[in-house]
Amino acid sequence: MSDDVAYLRFPHLHQDLLCFAAEDDLWVAPLAAAGHRPGRAWRVTVDRTRVSHPRFSPDGTSIAYTTWRTLDPEIHLAPVDGGPARRLTYWGSTDARVCGWSPDPGEACQILAVSSHNQPFSYFSWAYSVPTDGSPGGRLPWGPVSDIAVADIDGERRTLLLTGTPPHEPAAWKRYRGGAMGRLWLHGERLLPDIDGHLANPMFVGRRIAFLSDHQGVGNLYSCRMDGTDLRRHTDHDAFYARNASSDGHRVIYQCAGELWLVEDLESPGATPRKLEVRLGGPRTGRRVHQVPAASNVDSLSVDETGRASAVTVRGSLYWLTHRDGPARTIADTPGVRVRLPEMLGSGGQVAYVTDADGPDAVEIAYLPRASGDRPPRRLATGQLGRVQEMISAPDGKRLAIASNDGRLLLLDTGEEAAEAEAPEAVEKAPSGSTRADLHAATGAATPDSAVPVDEHPGLSELIRSVNGPVRDLAFSPDGDWLTWSHPGVGRSLRQIKLARISGPGAPVVVDVTNGRFEDENPVFTEDGRYLAFLSWRGFDPVYDVHTGDLSFPLGCRPYLVPLSSATPSPFALSPDGRPAAGGLDPVDVPEGGGTSEGSTVMVEFEGLESRVTPFPVSASKYSALAPVSGGGLVWLRWPISGALGETFANPADMSGRPTLEHFNIAKARRTELVDHLDWFAVSGDSSRLVVMDDGELRAVPATEPGDGDTTVYLDLRRILHEVDPGAEWRQAYGEAGRIIRDYFWEPDMCGIDWDGVLDQYRPLVERVASPDEFADLLREVLGELGTSHAYVSPARRNEGPPHYQRAIGLLGANLVCRDGAWTIQRILPGDSSDSKARSPLAGTGIREGAVLTHVDGRPVDPVAGPYPLLTAAGGTTVELTFTPAGGGPSRRVAIMPLVDERPLRYQDWVAKRRDVVRELSGGKCGYLHIPDLGGSGWAQFNRDLRLEVARPALIVDVRGNAGGHISELVVEKLTRTILGWDLTRNAQAVSYASNAPRGPVVALADEATSSDGDMITAAFRLLKTGPVVGQRTWGGVVGMTGRHRLGDGTSITVPMNAAWFDTYGWSVENHGVEPDVEALRTPLDWAEGRYAVLDDAVRLALDLLAAHPAATPPSYDTAPDLRRPPLPPR
Repeated sequence: MSDDVAYLRFPHLHQDLLCFAAEDDLWVAPLAAAGHRPGRAWRVTVDRTRVSHPRFSPDGTSIAYTTWRTLDPEIHLAPVDGGPARRLTYWGSTDARVCGWSPDPGEACQILAVSSHNQPFSYFSWAYSVPTDGSPGGRLPWGPVSDIAVADIDGERRTLLLTGTPPHEPAAWKRYRGGAMGRLWLHGERLLPDIDGHLANPMFVGRRIAFLSDHQGVGNLYSCRMDGTDLRRHTDHDAFYARNASSDGHRVIYQCAGELWLVEDLESPGATPRKLEVRLGGPRTGRRVHQVPAASNVDSLSVDETGRASAVTVRGSLYWLTHRDGPARTIADTPGVRVRLPEMLGSGGQVAYVTDADGPDAVEIAYLPRASGDRPPRRLATGQLGRVQEMISAPDGKRLAIASNDGRLLLLDTGEEAAEAEAPEAVEKAPSGSTRADLHAATGAATPDSAVPVDEHPGLSELIRSVNGPVRDLAFSPDGDWLTWSHPGVGRSLRQIKLARISGPGAPVVVDVTNGRFEDENPVFTEDGRYLAFLSWRGFDPVYDVHTGDLSFPLGCRPYLVPLSSATPSPFALSPDGRPAAGGLDPVDVPEGGGTSEGSTVMVEFEGLESRVTPFPVSASKYSALAPVSGGGLVWLRWPISGALGETFANPADMSGRPTLEHFNIAKARRTELVDHLDWFAVSGDSSRLVVMDDGELRAVPATEPGDGDTTVYLDLRRILHEVDPGAEWRQAYGEAGRIIRDYFWEPDMCGIDWDGVLDQYRPLVERVASPDEFADLLREVLGELGTSHAYVSPARRNEGPPHYQRAIGLLGANLVCRDGAWTIQRILPGDSSDSKARSPLAGTGIREGAVLTHVDGRPVDPVAGPYPLLTAAGGTTVELTFTPAGGGPSRRVAIMPLVDERPLRYQDWVAKRRDVVRELSGGKCGYLHIPDLGGSGWAQFNRDLRLEVARPALIVDVRGNAGGHISELVVEKLTRTILGWDLTRNAQAVSYASNAPRGPVVALADEATSSDGDMITAAFRLLKTGPVVGQRTWGGVVGMTGRHRLGDGTSITVPMNAAWFDTYGWSVENHGVEPDVEALRTPLDWAEGRYAVLDDAVRLALDLLAAHPAATPPSYDTAPDLRRPPLPPR
């Protein structure tokens, strides 16, 4: 591939010029005629930050574009002939995007854009018209739209809208057929309603309407007449999607596989697209080798035997770092190879780690700098390990235990004879990042390119295989003869502790320490080898819900101890001779030195292990990272018990909730706090020292007592001078992403996809990318080939380039309007006192609507741009505002803290307005609940008004825009309660049994943005016949993900790992959605004219159902039993 190639995106054109984005900058290039050598492009920006969707102004002098120069995307305007760009918007939303220009002449011409600015949901992007003089844009009346084009055709102003699309473009979920494929509107009339494909980029081209669609299987360019007839396809891409098309009104330009293509004629059926040759020139600085700070790129570490040094992985390379003074030394640093999971091998001067030098995972063992000689690393078990999730070393370093993604627990001998026995030609060396040699490692089966199977591989053996997910939390005994781990149990939440004797005569013996009734995890041997400790979620002390009377178990975790022999006393048991005055064990019960003596072995009495489980004398809480330390004690992390939304913290904006590091002395039964807040820690080989990571800072501290100035050592990470080769790093990350998808995708056969073929198809494009965002964009295309939901990519943070001011704009929680140059408070949003994030900063300041904002921090407010430029980067800081009262009088200064995010505030206002509409439409007979998601915030919102709203005769449950989560079944349990009786008391309202159950009919609302767990709750509504569903077909994404996988370059991907199957629907909810019982749509004209069409239909249906099936009512006292004493009958 030529050096003068680039990953070209977001093209637009004007006359003989084209503009596009590449290498995180905006470029302009001459448009060469067919057969002519193209001229060289030049940069319009030098920000080296993400840019998108540039659009030439109609006169060709300027380019409007979206840039992430600040924290959130905003619209800027740059002159084509050079000069500084100007920022035009200060919206603070995550999705601002330029769509085009209005067809007005001269200064009246404005930029057309979409943004969810001032909206309650991110999917609520409205169209805006943005002036070029710096004044804020005006919102257009069409309601939520995802794209807009405006043109004057035959003297008539025409508006083309695209609505109802998901937050991903077609290429990121190829062949998407869910409810959010999009709807085209021209002047309020729907076009092409029967097209079964994902629509994007609508535009006027001559007398036709052009757009991208994949309804024939691959994204291509199509057009139709203004009335929707004469549908034509103009391109024939059958491998890569056509993307990001735009037009100058006569021609269409688009990107495909990192290249630009031009269609010059839509009228001629035989016209073909032309690939454009573009010359960037320049040094391709995005691919140059550069240095990154180690402190922000530490992946993991392993501490040596003495606690004096650590093997530290930094962005996929391994370094030896002495703790106090001394240099850093490179152990493994090969461009295009990622090193993970370092593990010191006892005191022998060696370190083991996982490497992907040959593609599939292998273990490599390197000699430390202090070891004699300069010996090359030894590589073991290439292609036989699957995806290594966890790896630990035996105390003597002669054996490794490995947990694989496929459920295998493997044992690997580390002696040099194992490496000598492995044939070097067993695995064909693949190009860096290749996955064809990945050997189907999940099965361990031999292939033409693979190493020999596990059972024939010298030094590698399989101890056990789980059929219900990977094992985890591996730990060796002090003598190395025993291994313990947490094993998956029934379902996906239960786990049990297992123990195996792996040395000695005969085959390994595996025993159950716990019986699998609870979630048991993180087992470890104490240093003296007499006890096994583990964490368990087996506390069942219910706490009453203060709002609904439900019971839950928020305090269920404790550390537990198991004496390995019935002859070993529990340190927490009562003694007939009492305890020493200082507490703890009697000195005769404490092994000398606190550890095993040299040559001693750990003895395990299998019988009665479960019955010897004893809780530590500590309060139930949330614990993790249990580890043994010197003296026979343990350390662990204790996490604060907090709500999912952070409302329990004094400052709701502080969501950190970081843990505390504690030490427990078993001999004295005493707990000591070592570090008040940290991120994670590692233990030295002799268990005497800990290395703590605290907000990007590493320090070594004692393992059994709080550190002080003499015992605490701060590790100077500046000694690690790590260089990144972006091209090699992206090649490695590409291959790793392919292997992760193959190893974790929910269906073993990839649903028939030729995944190796997909990877081979897109691999050459890696050589084009020159920025983290371009690489993430490429991976989105690759993962899009899965045709499955929840396959997401997040770009790595840039590590070089200008340091932009990455702080959020300050938001006032109010609507301002400019009146004769004076910026006036039109409305202060009322918020909700039950949601601390839904409170306007102006509330309680005494400032009233109608007041004029004159100064921000003493700087006058510009009469055109308003206060917004002065609030840049002010989110979460204290600012001073100066107001002039509405009726005149002296100015007043107030200090406020502007919001970083207004969505919670605007959301509560949105819900209150919809509830008012429902009250008015139903005459007060219908309650209204909106559920924004099915996580913590959605559960809080559902319960916030549940008691009040279910008390009405009928109930509207609105899940439109529901962003999904995992608690739909909890909501369903509440809404499917049935009133079986009543609880009556004098002078009070009757209470239903079951409590808080709907009294009458329930009607649900759903739309194309009802997604993921929102799809599932909609399906549940229909399957359980909870009530009819009104609205639109849902998003259709129920193949969920579990966590994120971080690649070597810092890019994160998600893998569709768990698929949902439903009665009646089968697999069909995925990529289709759930159909409503009653279809209802609020059209752009409905929005413009203020009609609540969907709420109208839902309320009307609820009232009809209520008339046919009246709501449940409590009995009257007229039917109360007669409890008078009966007359005595005669004898």
